[in-house]
Amino acid sequence: MAKLKNLPPQKQIEADIIQVLNSLGNKARRKKVIDALAKKWRLTQEELGYHTPGGWVYYEHRIDGVAHKLRSKGRIVTDNDGLWQLLEGKPKKLPIVSSLPPLPKRHDELKQKMIYVGKKLGYHVSAEEGALYRHDVLWKQGAYKSPCHVIEICEGGSLPKDFDALHWANDPKNWGAQGILIVTDDKDFEKAGKRFVGQPGLIAVKAETVDALCKIVDDNPEFLELIFSKES
Repeated sequence: MAKLKNLPPQKQIEADIIQVLNSLGNKARRKKVIDALAKKWRLTQEELGYHTPGGWVYYEHRIDGVAHKLRSKGRIVTDNDGLWQLLEGKPKKLPIVSSLPPLPKRHDELKQKMIYVGKKLGYHVSAEEGALYRHDVLWKQGAYKSPCHVIEICEGGSLPKDFDALHWANDPKNWGAQGILIVTDDKDFEKAGKRFVGQPGLIAVKAETVDALCKIVDDNPEFLELIFSKES
């Protein structure tokens, strides 16, 4: 995968969006603004094609996120046709009207990352499936085999339900799968650690660990294979 240079920080991207809109007569289509920023930042063809694990074009996703901030501050306004317009005068709060898709929630982002990692490791991957529970992500060694890894992601949801789902999946009478619980809250991580004591088939990890896995999956997939052995 191409190495993506760091984009400008948020404040600079805000300033660049405003500058581009000002140069285009205070309003322009989203694509025209994004193309102008890519040219301004001198992004390479590889950088223009760089995608996040969730499938988003990275630099466009970053610009959309900052544009969302500018809309909430009352600096720009958009319509359903993708027209971005710069507002003059004192910023004021305005209702956000946009045809752009919402930024992914942390739960969905982590789910997409585990789908990405599973595919990179050669597993057959599915999501929101299960015999008794609707598990977030399932890794299988073949399309018609039982899951070998079951992933649940807890972000302000029902931690006991995730425990039950993973225990069921890990039970040899069911799938005998390795269970992975991903949590975004430190207290949930502590609770899970206590719950999984003495159960080597179940593990709890923090969301930051998943972020780190995605950063190394392309450079060193052999390292991940040691962690998620297909023979386990």
